Amino acid sequence: MRKLITAAVLAVAFTGGTAGTAVAQPVVTIQKQSPASEASLKEILADYHHHVGESLTIYGEMYNVTDDSHAAFVTAGPNSDSYVLNGTSIELAGPGVGTLAENDYFTATVTITGNEVLSDPELRISTVQITGHDNS
Repeated sequence: MRKLITAAVLAVAFTGGTAGTAVAQPVVTIQKQSPASEASLKEILADYHHHVGESLTIYGEMYNVTDDSHAAFVTAGPNSDSYVLNGTSIELAGPGVGTLAENDYFTATVTITGNEVLSDPELRISTVQITGHDNS
């Protein structure tokens, strides 16, 4: 009896469709874009352990450059007069960090590493562009 039921189900499956080879569907990768607001950037960086591997575009000002620290204030938008007042303190890493000096304004594409330096989240630079310098 079991053989008859299986054969009937197979017969229905074959008569209801056409025979052919399975085609793999393309894998869609979703990448997060830069945060839409300052509040969302602060939220992401405050809970950075849950965002490891995500890439962001940030705007910032370097405020401390030493041999073992490259600290910056970053914002979600390129408004240079609000970096220090409204920015979130982060630590930058990667080969591109060597091009930044104290008081440089910059735009960078970074990836959240999950590491922490002096209680600040570490972001690894993918690309960086110096956009100005604070001479005051």
